[in-house]
Amino acid sequence: MTARTLAPIPALPLPRRRHVVLAALAGLIVAAACLPGALTQPPRVALAVSALAILGWVGTRVPESLVALAAVLALVLGGVLSEAQLFAALGNELIWLLLSAFVIAAVAKEAGLTERLVAPLLRRGMRFAPFALVLTLAIAATAFVLPSTSGRAALLLPVFAAITAVLPDPRLARPLALLFPTVILLSAGASLIGAGAHLLAAEAIRSATGLHLGYLGWAALGLPFSLAASLAGAGLILWLFVPRAALMAPLPRIETPMPDAATRRRQRRIGMVLALVVGLWLTADLHGIGMALVALAGALLLLTPPFTRRKPKEIFRAVDVELLLYMAATVLIAEAMTATGADRWLAGHALSALPPSLAGSLPAVVALLAVVAVAAHLAITSRSARAAVLIPAVALPLAGLGHDPALLILVAIMGTGFCQSMMASAKPVAIFGNAEGAGFVQADLMRLALPLAPLVAALLIGFALLVWPAQLQMMRAEAPPRLVPAAMLVAPAVALSPPAPPAAAEAEAATETATKTAMEAARPLSRPERRLAAPARPRKAQPQRRPAQELQELNRILRPVGFRIIIR
Repeated sequence: MTARTLAPIPALPLPRRRHVVLAALAGLIVAAACLPGALTQPPRVALAVSALAILGWVGTRVPESLVALAAVLALVLGGVLSEAQLFAALGNELIWLLLSAFVIAAVAKEAGLTERLVAPLLRRGMRFAPFALVLTLAIAATAFVLPSTSGRAALLLPVFAAITAVLPDPRLARPLALLFPTVILLSAGASLIGAGAHLLAAEAIRSATGLHLGYLGWAALGLPFSLAASLAGAGLILWLFVPRAALMAPLPRIETPMPDAATRRRQRRIGMVLALVVGLWLTADLHGIGMALVALAGALLLLTPPFTRRKPKEIFRAVDVELLLYMAATVLIAEAMTATGADRWLAGHALSALPPSLAGSLPAVVALLAVVAVAAHLAITSRSARAAVLIPAVALPLAGLGHDPALLILVAIMGTGFCQSMMASAKPVAIFGNAEGAGFVQADLMRLALPLAPLVAALLIGFALLVWPAQLQMMRAEAPPRLVPAAMLVAPAVALSPPAPPAAAEAEAATETATKTAMEAARPLSRPERRLAAPARPRKAQPQRRPAQELQELNRILRPVGFRIIIR
């Protein structure tokens, strides 16, 4: 009998310091959510889950889609969201817009249309730095014709793929992938239709001051700032992510082969459909058809044989299902924060932290609002939701302290354009970050966001103190302002301040109800509402007909069948 020695048990790996810090932070978040406080359970759970999701996106290497889906599952199990809301999220307009955009992009790429669009840039043989700046201006120009940052990202994705396919140095793919979403987000403020939040801001400015900002008026205010921010972001990307040897290296002249006559005809047909889709987007106020429905109709038309040679099954394989699920999850997280009031609670506490001595100083107020607007994407991942919270909860209460409401609303809404810290902070970042061959990860976003955030905040402060006041004064000279009473501006601050004691709950509810009633009264009516509210036009009095006349007409109708009615 032989004795055999057992192999030594391998030592368990010790946790890294980063893992210990992440576990400690997660434990603190969970413990804080369990402590008693003024918040009820739904907003407390929404805050805790959002904080844990941010921790997972920033501090771990777990895929962003898994973190987002786990956060949504926690919201459902925690009672914040229902199962019906979870499954209905796949019917969100954004999901259908992205699905249609993927199909349109696949058809355009299969026909070689994207390569033909970027061919003029590739034939010039420019150096990479000037090429990136020219591309920045071209991407920024799309804000004036495409009414959504998500739609711009989805339609520019095949352009990015066409350029990266011919780059001579693979190291240039990462800065190019960062350039597209950065410019898309920062340039959106140049156009009134660049983001849905801008329409909300323009309406808030009109209600608070009487100043009506149209398409050109908004461009006069937003274009200089957005262009400066986009060029600053492009410059940072070139400085941080492009090797010095490749920065001014000439790109090779790439001659794209001329397609045959049949392909050119197919490209023209696809271009006509794309022009029709964009035209319907721009005229949505006239026909009332939503962006997603227009894009879906365009995608369905492009799947027919005159536009593509591939089967629909092959086209649908180009749809990124993981990205669609990720988008649906982030939309649900944003809805949970808004529906439970957790975002307004955060805004109220941020406003209450302002020292009274600084409340009357315009530079201090502008600096605080700029920092809050730039950092708001860390807690509220939807741009429209950020605007819906920052304008009534921060900008208008600060304006009630004696500052210009239009100026503060501009600072708040332009600051929402910065949201490049995380994949979940903005839809364009997620679209390009999860695209095939994108080449950048979460660490690259943080490397870019750390210097870009203070730069955007500094630009906001500079424009708010030096440029926008003079522009607003010139615009007001044409139309005298109609200021809203101070009570209407200060009331949101009262309603959104840290929770009041139970004895004041009824008074606070009454104040909030009065505020909503006043704001509804000040809000202009839409076309359908004006049509319903308009007094009915008096109809001309019709002469009463005698029974004998009615009987004669009835007998005239019955004469062909041989009937006659006689009343005695």
